[in-house]
Amino acid sequence: MPNETYPVPPFQLMLPAGWEELPADESAVRLLVERSGAVFKSQHRPDLDAEFRRLMRTAAQKLKQGRVFALYLQTDVPAERVLPLSMTAAVADGQLGGTLDRQVTDLFREHGAEFLRDDHGIVRWQADTRARGDLEGTAARVLNYLIAVPGTGRRRALVFTTTIPYPTEEDDGFRDEFVDELCLLSDTIVSTFTWQAVDA
Repeated sequence: MPNETYPVPPFQLMLPAGWEELPADESAVRLLVERSGAVFKSQHRPDLDAEFRRLMRTAAQKLKQGRVFALYLQTDVPAERVLPLSMTAAVADGQLGGTLDRQVTDLFREHGAEFLRDDHGIVRWQADTRARGDLEGTAARVLNYLIAVPGTGRRRALVFTTTIPYPTEEDDGFRDEFVDELCLLSDTIVSTFTWQAVDA
């Protein structure tokens, strides 16, 4: 993928048909919100639409801070087939210019992190967030994947974040199964990650 302007070395990520990598800017966030909003509207879930918009406002704030640099969207898929899932790529640096070792250790100890692949190159952890106030009754599964940037002495990492909003009311188990399937899709996409060789 062409990413010469990104704050990390070039990398490759195999995306499903109909998906596209876009530079993170306000127009890309609007496109993501509009397409996802169409999904929630077709499902008669304005509450999930509102929760997703809230999460995207947070992502937009990080975008303005320069941490998020790419979005992964379904841009060539009929509206009725767009999945309620978003993925971003961001850069993370160690505290006070140090390594990320302490943060990664905490992820394993406190957040149930695990390695996504056998080569231990990708650290994966997840959490469920619940909305409050007017959006009470909605939640989101947030998956994060941390990959150390080569040549930085583990002081900088690439972080993919996948957000999957869902309703919290009890159901017949379909909701949990659907969320798990979306998590598997996210894991599958990120597991294809490779750093791209740079010509000398």
